Formats: sequence, structure tokens, C-alpha cells
Amino acid sequence: MSVITCPSCNTPAPPGAVFCDHCGYDLRTVAPMGGQQVPPTYMIPSAEANEIICPNCQHANIAGSVFCENCGSQLAQAAAPGPSGLKPAVPAAQPPAAAAPAPAPAESMVVGRLVIQDSQVTLPIPPGKQVIIIGREDPVSGVFPDIDLDPHGGHEAGVGRRHAQLMVKEGQVYIEDLDSVNGTAVNRQRIAARQPQPLKSGDELRLGKMALIYYSK
Repeated sequence: MSVITCPSCNTPAPPGAVFCDHCGYDLRTVAPMGGQQVPPTYMIPSAEANEIICPNCQHANIAGSVFCENCGSQLAQAAAPGPSGLKPAVPAAQPPAAAAPAPAPAESMVVGRLVIQDSQVTLPIPPGKQVIIIGREDPVSGVFPDIDLDPHGGHEAGVGRRHAQLMVKEGQVYIEDLDSVNGTAVNRQRIAARQPQPLKSGDELRLGKMALIYYSK
């Protein structure tokens, strides 16, 4: 059998093709080239191979054809389906993982203990906090301080529910009075409310009439 070569794009076409399946050129006026065998790749594919069916004339075209070799219709919208006839699944986009909050540096946390002078009871400072509230627990009012002095005579000594707080600034521990009624003193010197005062290990604190010693370890 002879091969028809498209004069527009030089693509070989199978015998009897009316239009070039590559560029759509009208091949009816092109004379075949005698004596040349049709390359196997341009033979009509079997029913088992992927084919592109022309939506205009239902002609089976070779997979990858852009134009129908029978009527010249564009085949861009008639792509051959895969073997299963199913579209490949597209994995759902995963939301970016939330970054874990960075832990606070150790030097910004209040550490140590308080010792009640009269009873020598040691009250450890809860670890991992930058601010420690000292006072008396009152569930009715919803007040739950970090260090509760109510079981140690805090009410009788005039300790407020939210009496004072310990905090850290730039590695230094401070104590601040929280507008308590009976006041806060450091080494027997009363401090102004809402004015943080620096502390060092061994300093005496007085919350109302209750005396405590602060130790950093």
C-alpha cells in the first residue's frame, strides 16, 4: 500500500485518509507515494488500543490525533479515556500544620519556694509559670491563686484573695502588690501597689501580717 504525505506538515497518513490527522490538511488532492509500505504505527488501531472517536463522524482515529483523518474535525475535545475510564484521583490539599508554640525560656519563669516563718511550712512555687498569684482561694468568687494561703491562716492574717504576684522581667524576680487592703512589705518596707519590686533569695515578704521568706531554690 502507498503512503500519503501531508504537503503542509510532512506527516505520513494511512491510505484513504481524507484529512491529515496532525494538521487537518485536505489530502483528497494529494497523490500517494507509490512503492512505500505504510509504517505500522499508522495502521488503524485495534478495538483494544486507545482510540479517539471523532464526535462528528464517529470515526476511530489513532491515539494522539489532533484532527479526524476522515472528516477533518478537531479532536481536542475527544481525548481517549484511560483503560479504566476513570479520571485519576487528585489528592486533596493538606492544610499546613500549625506550628507548635515555642516554650518560654527557663529564665522567664518564676522558680523557688516560699517558707512561712511562724510554721516553717514550705510552699513550692508552681513550675512553668511567668506570673504567680499569691492569695486565698474563694470558689464562690471564682478566685484560685497559684499559692493559696487560706489553709495556713491567711484569712486571719489579713491576706487578700488576690493579694500579690511574683513575676520575672529580664531574668529578675519581682513582687507586686495587687491593690491589697492590708498591703505588702519587702524586708519590712511597705511597697506601693502596682509597683513591682525586685526580690533576691532570702528576702522577707509580709502579706498583711503573714511573714514569708522567698528562696530562689
